[in-house]
Amino acid sequence: MGIVFSKYFQGFRTFRQGVGIRVRVPVRSHCLRSIPVCHVCENSFRGGSGVFTLHLHASADMTIFEGTSGRKPSSSSRLGTHVSIRGGLVLALERGEALGCGSVQIFSHSSRTWASPAVSEGDVRDFVSRHRQSSVGPVLVHASYLVNTATSDPDKREKSADALRQDWMLANRLGVYGLVLHPGSAAGQTDADALGLSAEMIAEVVGMDCAGETRLLLENTAGGGRTLGRDPETMKRLIDLVNRPDKVAICLDSCHLLASGAEIRTPEAYESVVSDWSAAAGSGGIRAWHLNDALFDLGSGRDRHAHIGKGTIGLWFFWKLLGDPRFDGIPMVLETPKTDDVREDRLNLDILDRLSRQATFTPDDPGIGVCLEELETVS
Repeated sequence: MGIVFSKYFQGFRTFRQGVGIRVRVPVRSHCLRSIPVCHVCENSFRGGSGVFTLHLHASADMTIFEGTSGRKPSSSSRLGTHVSIRGGLVLALERGEALGCGSVQIFSHSSRTWASPAVSEGDVRDFVSRHRQSSVGPVLVHASYLVNTATSDPDKREKSADALRQDWMLANRLGVYGLVLHPGSAAGQTDADALGLSAEMIAEVVGMDCAGETRLLLENTAGGGRTLGRDPETMKRLIDLVNRPDKVAICLDSCHLLASGAEIRTPEAYESVVSDWSAAAGSGGIRAWHLNDALFDLGSGRDRHAHIGKGTIGLWFFWKLLGDPRFDGIPMVLETPKTDDVREDRLNLDILDRLSRQATFTPDDPGIGVCLEELETVS
């Protein structure tokens, strides 16, 4: 299959033909490059520990190497990805563990349907119990894409409010960190009217009498279709109208920032954007990030995600963000394209982990290069 490139190798190691090698690394941290100098004799995987063990046999002279030196401690304890709940909520945690995630995001049900299947108290207890034992930390639930808190259409408004209530109650029952919500669209209305309607629904939902410490995380949008939350000024107005800093905060999406016209790829621009959105969040704060590169360029208004380092944002922004002490400890999850074997998640997480360890931005880190090459083969 290939040589293993991992942060667990220190410097260069050369192995002669016929020499056996045993490598044990977290799944999140490995990249495999398919070149015919190494034969995988055996492999094993334990989902509970997130450990991948390879027993390798050199079929020719080969070199295994570590990318760069002088790394900082990893940010992996907060890095994660969106995982499926197929088969049950508990399996979402196990999928996160298998990827070495410190956080995960899930949908409570299909994001494209109104129907929300009932979750039994037994399922809730199983999830809460499993989560206490899990290496996965903060869990985000993403609300249905159909919810539009700003709509003035009576039927759509009733459906949106009911769907949001159901997700909010479930998120609190599960004890998760946050419920991520796209505020909706002002289509057919003035921004002022739309913001009023949106704030009314959000305030009603977060004001419900339900035990739990979940926060509603309003996500910035890519800017198309008169969506609310496309800029910090509009988001601030919405948050001020809701006036629940104890319950409402912000989740920022990197792709959406660039798509909505926010330049984030230089030091000065990065600081300006982060400062503006921090001010918009108020005391509720920026409590989560979606880490996505962008398929289209600045101001496109298009919500199309790309793999880390393969889009128009590039690696520097993610290195800067991962080293920003203002966001220490908060969940940062991928929403990048993936296939069923989630190899893309492993590669994207490895890139982010390597960036988080760099004291100085080093885009030519060989380990990152290997992952970017591998992403070319799965894109």
